[in-house]
Order: sequence, then structure tokens, then C-alpha cells
Amino acid sequence: MRTKNKSGKKLVSILGLLLSGGLMIASCSNDHGNMSLEPISGEANSTDVMFAQMMIPHHEQAVVMADFALQSATDPQIVELAQEIKGAQAPEIELMKSWIDEWGIEMMPADQAMQVHGSHGMEGMLTDDQLDQLESASGEEFERLFATYMIEHHVGAVAMAQDVLRDGKDPAVAMLAREIIATQEKEILQLQAFLNTAGGDQALAITPTLGHIHGGVIDSGSLLLGTHDGLHRVNIQTGASARVGSSMDDLMAFAGTPATTLVASGHPGMGSTMPNPLGLVRSIDQGESWESVSLAGEVDFHSLAVNGTEIVGWDTRGPLQYSQDGGSTWTKGPIVTSTSVVWFKDQIWLATPDRGLLVWEPDQLNLSKEGSTAVLLSVSPSGDSLWRIDRDGSAHRTTGKGSWTQIGTVNRVEAFVADSEVAYAVTSSSVEVIRSP
Repeated sequence: MRTKNKSGKKLVSILGLLLSGGLMIASCSNDHGNMSLEPISGEANSTDVMFAQMMIPHHEQAVVMADFALQSATDPQIVELAQEIKGAQAPEIELMKSWIDEWGIEMMPADQAMQVHGSHGMEGMLTDDQLDQLESASGEEFERLFATYMIEHHVGAVAMAQDVLRDGKDPAVAMLAREIIATQEKEILQLQAFLNTAGGDQALAITPTLGHIHGGVIDSGSLLLGTHDGLHRVNIQTGASARVGSSMDDLMAFAGTPATTLVASGHPGMGSTMPNPLGLVRSIDQGESWESVSLAGEVDFHSLAVNGTEIVGWDTRGPLQYSQDGGSTWTKGPIVTSTSVVWFKDQIWLATPDRGLLVWEPDQLNLSKEGSTAVLLSVSPSGDSLWRIDRDGSAHRTTGKGSWTQIGTVNRVEAFVADSEVAYAVTSSSVEVIRSP
């Protein structure tokens, strides 16, 4: 068990400046590796600084919780999620600590940050008693408690990130905030889907298992899946998986039509000579080989959608990026924070945590609100059906000619791939089928 921190240290001298709202800081650039984040610009205000001060201990607690799961969990989905959480948040902690150093300020202890900002500022933090409860649990009790507590923790982190997007000034801090929102919203869905299992599910097992799934497309009787270590094909009848091509690049975004063109983005993997980040890469041979198209070394798209030679992409810089020539040149669209982007009925549909489902036409300046909410979106290859999964794991379908119809509730999901009457919730180890009645 941990010793509870009852330190009564005085607030650091920077506190008065933070609360005054007038702190402006100069700094130098840093290389943050695979984070694809820009250096501090010198525009940071007190909101940016307090965000880093609070998010560091918030992330540190998430890493502790993930370590508990790596020690105690046996469910493959929980183990993988714990690895993903630790793998993402540990480098972000170091990034934010480097900002604190660049700003020339003293790190504020977690208990002081909580005293200064109150419960909203550190929303989602577990108490020592809750951490003890989690550490002491085992088996299914641990896994369900971990999922429940981590959902609360992630919801708090998303709220903190949305606050800094609204009131902060530094573009690099905003990029990290969008990264946190986009990543943790998807993890909230995964954790909720796990809680939906209620003792079991009927998902088809994938063998051999894959790395984390970022996206997929349908190709005849199989799914092409972009993963942490390249492209894989999974037979939707048997679950058998096989690597496609030799690339082991981390495909953070993946979209397109197998018969014509596939596009992707992300980071170079083992043995790759590609720059980091990849920018936009393209395959015209069903993923057997890839070529660089544009933005190499500059952009890590988190979402991509294709409509013929038109491509739209989103990354954590904020603006949508639109191309009419297959990705060779780009123009900027409106700024959003998105978890999923698709092309449906000649319009771009976006799932956003703060504004719900949005629709954008590239010749328009503004986004229109559709009225629903979603975390993941997918369109059938024929373009006749749009599917969505909400944060609670519910799956819905529309043909665009009327209202949405709830089709079911997913039990396990990392990526979502849809056909006209059936959709697939995919993880590294399973495919769950959701059929329209």
C-alpha cells in the first residue's frame, strides 16, 4: 500500500503569477520523438502552465493504475489497454516536464495543485482509498473496477484538455490537449464496451493476434486493418490473420478503397527508412507497398477519409486538411477536435467530443451540427449506409434518408468497419459482428 501524502509544503512562488493570469513565457524547441508535437512557442499563458502542472500528476496516476493492470489483469483487452495508456501517457509526462523546465518554473506538487484549483481542476483523480481498493482487487473484480475508475479518470482528463483548448494560448499545449481528447475518448469507449460484456461475448477470435488497431476497410470477405505494426488482413469467417506487405510502420490513420487506392499516416516502424511522421502515404496494390505522397516529416494524420481523388485528414494541429488531387496539395478547413472522420453522401462527417456529430462541405466556411453524438464512424463501401458508435458502446445506422436506428451494443472495440447491413467492431484479438435486422 502507498503512504498517503499529507505534506503541508508551501505553495511555490510561481503560484501568484499563475492565478493572476498574466504569465507569458519564452522557451526553446525540443525534439519529442514520436509525439509529433511542436515546441513551446513562447505564447503560453497561465492556463497553459496550470494545465501542465495538473496534467502531470493526473497522468502519473493513470500510469500507476496501468501498472496495476499489467500486474493483475488477465483479460487481453484490459492488458492491451493498460499497455496503450502507459505507452502514451509516460512520454507525455516527460514532454510536459520539459515544458516546465523551459518555462523556468518550479514543479507544483499534486496536493498543492488540487488545493489551488479545487476538484474541477483535478477532475477524475482517484483517492488513496480508491487506489488501495484497486491494488487489492483481483480477477474479474479488478478488471471491472479498473475499467470503471479509468473511465472516470479519462473523463476528467478530457475535461481538463477542453478547458485549456478554450482558454490557453500556446499551440503546442493545444496539440497535446487534442491528442489527449482524441485518444482518451476512444479509450473511454473501449472501457465502456468491456463493461457491456456482462459476463461474456460472442466475438470471433483473431489468430494470430495483432497489434493495436487504428482503422480498417472491407475487402471482399476480409478486413484490411491498419495496426501499430503495419497492414494485416483478417478473414471475417475464420478470424485468420496475415500480414500484408513487408512494412511495419505504425498506421495511425488508414482509409480508402482496396481496388484503387489506400492511404495512411503515422510513424515509421522497425526497419523503415521513412521520415517521422510519415505524412500521407499511398498504396495502389492493396497495401503490398507504400509510397510517400506529401507532408513527410510534418504531419501525423489521426483520421483520413477518401472520396475518389478527394481526401480529408485531421491531426492534432486542429484544422481539417482537404485535398482535391489525391493528397499532393492541401488547403486548411475549420479547426475541430475529432475522433473519427468519414465521407458520406458527398459530405464530410466528423465525430467530435465537444460538439457532437458535425458535417462539412469543403466549399463552405462553417460546420453544421447533425444533432447526434459519436466516437467512431464508418461508411459502407457502396456509400449507402453510415454507422456510428457512441461513448456508451451503442451502435447506430442511418441511410441518410431518415433518423438513426440503434442496431446493438458492442462489447469490444478498437476500430469500426461497416458494410451496408453489417458492421464489425474489431480489436487486436477479436471481431464482433453487428447485424442490421
